[in-house]
Amino acid sequence: MQDFFLHMPTQIFFGPSKLTAFAEITASLGIKALLVTGGGSVERLGYLGLVSDSLSGAGIELCHFAGIEPNPLAATVNQAADQGRAADVQFVIALGGGSVMDAAKAIAALLENGDSDIWPYVKGEPKFGALKSAVPVVAIPTTAATASEVTPYSVISKPEVNGKSFIAAECLKPYACWINPVFTLDVPRVVTQDGAADIFSHVLENYITGGSDAVLSDRYCEAVMLTVLESLPALQTKPNSLPHRSSLAWCSTLALNGLQQAGRLDAPFPLHMIEHALSGYNHELAHGRGLATLFPAYFQWLWENGRARDRIARLGTTLFGLQGDLDECGRGFMSEFSQWLIDNELYQSLEAIGIDTELFEEIAAEVVKIHGEDGTMDVLGPFTKGDIVDIFELTESQVP
Repeated sequence: MQDFFLHMPTQIFFGPSKLTAFAEITASLGIKALLVTGGGSVERLGYLGLVSDSLSGAGIELCHFAGIEPNPLAATVNQAADQGRAADVQFVIALGGGSVMDAAKAIAALLENGDSDIWPYVKGEPKFGALKSAVPVVAIPTTAATASEVTPYSVISKPEVNGKSFIAAECLKPYACWINPVFTLDVPRVVTQDGAADIFSHVLENYITGGSDAVLSDRYCEAVMLTVLESLPALQTKPNSLPHRSSLAWCSTLALNGLQQAGRLDAPFPLHMIEHALSGYNHELAHGRGLATLFPAYFQWLWENGRARDRIARLGTTLFGLQGDLDECGRGFMSEFSQWLIDNELYQSLEAIGIDTELFEEIAAEVVKIHGEDGTMDVLGPFTKGDIVDIFELTESQVP
């Protein structure tokens, strides 16, 4: 195993009965908070009232900012921070999906540092890595997808420059979170699908490229992936199954809390970086949907270039019970997983998600510009703009 550092400061309250305890620990952060929500579903479904009543009962005065959009915009984050600053809040509460939680963390950074614009802090911009502190954040996820309730990451978009990138700092990890699977019962079918793909990718990326020395981390990741593979089909037929909603919600948190890569080699998340660039050119694209679109071609590209074949073959054995030699298990995995994507309505072309072929070169160039060095990333070997274009073209060739 590789040496590693792991910091997991977030206090996790899981289940509907934990709201009071969560509210009490949240009240220890101060008496005035900015409550951040999205487009209105949390109010329509009654979640906002339930949470607000409990937090108010714990002695917290709430200043509400509504309207965080999917793939949160830098301009909206800046506006919310201005509102929180004017109200003299002491911390930030996120009630919503990954976009709301990401926005809340970015808002917390601006509130602490007194800045008016978050965009200079994203990767690829001059202040990336400069964040050292933020006001506290607590999170209440309403989707199973991003694990933003426990991570140091916040992904922000700026359509004016076709930009989507992230800030990353330990100070952004939430102080506490309340994960209530009941809040995910009314998540639309397509959002459930997209979230499952996102969860899967979080454990998959480092599993593929981080080596095979961390045996326990391998088994941990395989358990998360197996649970996702089983839970999504079950929710396709029984969307109100609380046991499967609970499993998926817990998978979401476990998939990106740091344990999934403990003991492995440091490794990039190429699929995430590519998808961020795709979303920069189509702001409406859901992150998980973009990732799912790329999965089959990414595996094929790795296989054809002789990279991670042992890891891909192991997935065939552990996730689908395949037997045989490396070639049979590896190719078998790619076939079985593509069929799983098809069966769960996650298999489509780039054109279908709004990415035209004439953008391939431009998007690929953006990926290596932000995440590479001298035009090259390291994905078990050189990974260039041309390789990304190849993956885009493979994606289009695979879909009927």
